[in-house]
Order: sequence, then C-alpha cells, then structure tokens
Amino acid sequence: MQIDEIAPGANIEIEVKCAGQTMSFESKIENIINNSVLINTIKMNDQTIGFSDNCQINFLYKDNGKVYSWDDILIKLVRYGGKIYHMIDLFGEGKPYNRRDSYRIYIGEDMPLYINSPSGPTAISVLVKDISETGVGFITSEEIDINRTVRLKVKDGHMNLSLSGIIVRREFLEHLNSFIYGCKFIEKNNILGRYIAKKQTEMLRKQGGIRTIRR
Repeated sequence: MQIDEIAPGANIEIEVKCAGQTMSFESKIENIINNSVLINTIKMNDQTIGFSDNCQINFLYKDNGKVYSWDDILIKLVRYGGKIYHMIDLFGEGKPYNRRDSYRIYIGEDMPLYINSPSGPTAISVLVKDISETGVGFITSEEIDINRTVRLKVKDGHMNLSLSGIIVRREFLEHLNSFIYGCKFIEKNNILGRYIAKKQTEMLRKQGGIRTIRR
C-alpha cells in the first residue's frame, strides 16, 4: 500500500504501544499534502490528546477488508487552513497488518463466574487475568469443560456487566495447581468496549504515554 493510494475522508486508527499496554484511537483523514496526512484531532473527554515520544505509534489504514500499517510514526498538532489537526508524516510502503486479537487489558482481580448446569447456574470465584471485547482469560482451581457456557460478572465502580461466553481453551498451571481458561464472549457488548478503552487510556496516562492538551 502506497501513500498516494490513501484517499481523504477515509477512517484510520492510531495504535499506541507504551509500557506493555496497547491503545487504539479512531480518526478520519481530512487532507493529504505530499507525505503529510492531516487527521481530525484525537480527543478524550473533549480534550485533545498529545502522545509521548516514549511510545511506539503506528498508523493503521483499512482498504477492502485488509489492514495496512506504517510503524513508528511521528504525530504532532498543527494548524492548517484555520483549523487544528494531528499531522502524521508517512514514508515508505504500508505493510499488511494482521491483528489477531482485540486489545486486552490486565485485570488481576477476583470476580464471580456462573457455570450453567442442568440443575441451574453454579457460582464460583475466579481470578480474571485479562479481558478484551471478544473474550476473557481467568484462573481457577475448578475444572470446567471445554464448550461449557459461563457468565462473568464484571463490576468496577458504578459499572456492573454480565457477560456470557463459551470456554474455548484450558491449560493446567502446575505451579498454581489451577487451570487457566480462555473464554470467548457470545455477543459484542458496547459498554464493555467503552470500559476497556477507558481503562487503557487511564493506564497510558499514568505511564506518561498520553496527555491532554489545553488550548
């Protein structure tokens, strides 16, 4: 994928990797001037975001179902035509990008899990390792069958989510005498997506990966 194949008006993603965390921000291309791409400013809570030099920032562009990436880009705020944009300088060729999974966040907290059975749901406490929009990883000493339907209760402050999923992977951890499970959610949950985005943003902000800019 070459830069001149990208059209103004296209939706793009800015992927930020910092201190082991990954965050994705969506924006739209407003103009392309030579190798410089002007996108709508990326905002959080109505405030423009600035990105730390300590982070790896990638530019992702989707074309006909395929995703292309320009890695380690520089992004800065500029004024053009009386408006403020984030400007990205792209060089070289965009490489095919295979995003194998949704963005995960580390949790490390005990949460209730309900296992469906003929006699009704059974509740156990599991250690949630990480969670994404498509699934969750958790640890428990209980042995749960693959393909078993479960329901996880996620609570954080005023947010309380009930997420149904199917166990797709199980591995025994000898040093913990427990099992680690991979669970795929049955349906996409927009509230979960916003929660994950909020948590990722908080983590990156604490690590100095992003900052809000007052103008």
